[in-house]
Amino acid sequence: MLLAQQADVTRGADYVGWYVGLGIGFAIVAVVVVLVAMILTLASRIGSQARTGIERMDVARAATVPVWEIQKINSSTTAIWRAAESARRLLGG
Repeated sequence: MLLAQQADVTRGADYVGWYVGLGIGFAIVAVVVVLVAMILTLASRIGSQARTGIERMDVARAATVPVWEIQKINSSTTAIWRAAESARRLLGG
């Protein structure tokens, strides 16, 4: 009977390494799952902030379009001014 009990204890001791390995494996998988969930959450948040930023940049671009029109008006005005000076010189004034 003592030999039978000793054999049972020996078999249980043989599996301790497996149990420890499985426990470590499950712990690693759990940590990886948590990290991936955090990364996906942050990526979603970054995506939403990027969409908001793009929308705001479109508003800013629409607000600055008149500035480019002023540059065109300045170029046209300069060309008209130079033509008027040229005409005045030709007319002797």
